[in-house]
Amino acid sequence: MPSSQNNQRNQSSARFNKIKEISELDLFKKKLEKHFFSKVTIRNYSNSNSEVSLIIEMDCNLELLEVLHHFNKKVWGNFSSQRFSFAGAFMELQHANEFPIAIEEFSLFLEDTSIIVNRIYSQSIPRQLENIFTTLSNHSIHFTKGMSEIPYEIYVSVFEGNAIESENKYLKDLESICEAEQSYFSFWGLYFSSQEDAAIYDLKNHTLINGKLQMLNR
Repeated sequence: MPSSQNNQRNQSSARFNKIKEISELDLFKKKLEKHFFSKVTIRNYSNSNSEVSLIIEMDCNLELLEVLHHFNKKVWGNFSSQRFSFAGAFMELQHANEFPIAIEEFSLFLEDTSIIVNRIYSQSIPRQLENIFTTLSNHSIHFTKGMSEIPYEIYVSVFEGNAIESENKYLKDLESICEAEQSYFSFWGLYFSSQEDAAIYDLKNHTLINGKLQMLNR
C-alpha cells in the first residue's frame, strides 16, 4: 500500500468521535463486505448532536481496472439491486434508527490506488456512488494517460481555485450547484508517482491540467 494511503487514514482518524450507538450497523457492514468484495471499516464522525455522520473505508484486494471491469459486468457493488445496493442498504440502516444518518466520506483502498469521495450535499454519496463509478469507467482511458499510469490517489470531487471568484462564495452557493448533481463530475484531484504535485482532471474536456486544488474537508 502506498504511504499516501496510510497518510489518508491517519488524517481521517484524527477526526473520529465516538458517538451514539447505531442500530443494525453491523448488518449494513456485512452487506457492503459481501457486495464490494472488501473488508469494511465504518467509523463515526460528527459535528453535531443531531446527526450521525459515518466514514466508510473499504479494503479491496483488486486493482482499479479489475474493479471497473467487475462493476461494468454488474458483479461488483450490486448496484442493480435496489434493496441490496449501497443506497438500498443505507436506506434500511436509516430506517432502523430514529436519528438522521449521513455518510461524510467513502474511501476505497485498492491494490494500486485509493478513491476518496466526500459528501458535498445531503445524501450525496448514496445517491451518486453508482454514477461516480460509471464515470470512473468512462473516463479511465483519459485520467490514466492512455492506460500508461494509474494515479495512486483519486479525490472526487475537488474544485479548481481559479474557476471560482472566491472559496467562500463558492461554498455558499454549493448547495444550489449540487441540486443539479454535477459537482462530482467537474474536477477530480489525482496524484501520480511520476510527479510531485497533484493534477486536476477536467472531466468536461477529458484533460489533465495544473491548478490550485480545493479539496473538501481538507
